[in-house]
Amino acid sequence: MELSEKQKEFWTTKPHRWNVKTGATRSGKTWLDYYIIPKRIRAVAGKDGLVLLMGNTKSTLERNVLAPMRNMYGARLVGGIRPDNTVDLFGEKCYALGADKITQVDKIRGSSLKYCYGDEVVTWNEEVFNMLKSRLDKPYSCFDGTCNPDNKNHWFHKFLESDADIFQQHYCIDDNPFLSPDFVENLKNEYRGTVYYNRYILGEWCNAEGLLFPQFADNPSEWEVKGELPLFGRINIGLDIGGTKSHSTLVATGITMDWSEIVTFAERKIVHSKGTIDAERLCQETVALLGSLEQQGYYVAYVFVDNAEQVILNSIRAAVRNAGFSTQVADCKKVEGKTRILTYNMMLNRHKMKFQAVPMVVDALSTALYDSKSKEDKILDDFTTDIDTFDAHFYSWSTFMTVITGRRE
Repeated sequence: MELSEKQKEFWTTKPHRWNVKTGATRSGKTWLDYYIIPKRIRAVAGKDGLVLLMGNTKSTLERNVLAPMRNMYGARLVGGIRPDNTVDLFGEKCYALGADKITQVDKIRGSSLKYCYGDEVVTWNEEVFNMLKSRLDKPYSCFDGTCNPDNKNHWFHKFLESDADIFQQHYCIDDNPFLSPDFVENLKNEYRGTVYYNRYILGEWCNAEGLLFPQFADNPSEWEVKGELPLFGRINIGLDIGGTKSHSTLVATGITMDWSEIVTFAERKIVHSKGTIDAERLCQETVALLGSLEQQGYYVAYVFVDNAEQVILNSIRAAVRNAGFSTQVADCKKVEGKTRILTYNMMLNRHKMKFQAVPMVVDALSTALYDSKSKEDKILDDFTTDIDTFDAHFYSWSTFMTVITGRRE
């Protein structure tokens, strides 16, 4: 078992009540736990209390922790999670739960825990963590946990700064000597110029402020396609239906044949009368854009519509069908603001996202801001920036986000 200096320190330190590794992605935090978890479980074998493993969800716990350990030790020592949330680990019947929802609190209420492992702790519901504190009630009870940093106002950061019995380690990506230098440099380039560089490369807790995409705002021409567009394997339109105080936007984005990048190349702004949403106009403009693109040799596979407006979506679907287009009209895919911001920054930094002749989209991304009043990484939506165009652009490719980026959400 070859360990980094940071991993050796964690391995040899006598367990405290709370043992936490925070810091950069791919810095070796979780890999060490594939050895720590069996060590801890065997240390309390036969003692009173339960063993609990928690992650954001059971599926992320399986993916991040249990599956890799099963590959290392075999299915006899690392079982699968059963319908009753139990799992056999190293000779002990343990429990495996998600911690993302407050309803998970009831599943640990009344339990006495001798050991708990926590994956992705910053993604947990705070009440679940608060309940966990009272469940580690044995003299030998302890907790091991890992997380990437978030903002300084996060409840878990405040806990780590408390006077509880905590052994805490901070990791930056350069603390892992086993990574390929090329991989490290590529990862640094993906996050460079953004708050995620501080969090996921340097491992720092820091607040997200100002522009969402400062690197793009500084020089949007760097992402401009000059000359002919590439060949597209799929073209989609995103439609954001603005509220009564804002406009609606249609944005067309092509995905290249090899799925290596996206290019946004057409847009339309639909201004409604004050205080209204004109469904007929939305239908007309959608059909008109489909026709205009088809005349240029571009055939649209999908129109992805803001799924909060199902009645309007159905009207657009009928209008597109009646106009003779084979284009499918479907619900858009939405993700949480933090994931969306991170994905945009990664794609921009890897130059997998490009633009041609779409000044509204370019302006919307150049001026998009973090919500400074939010305790989370949220996009400002107070009518001072063009969130409608930003949303439409996202909808035009978000359904295929995992394939394009090559990353899980």
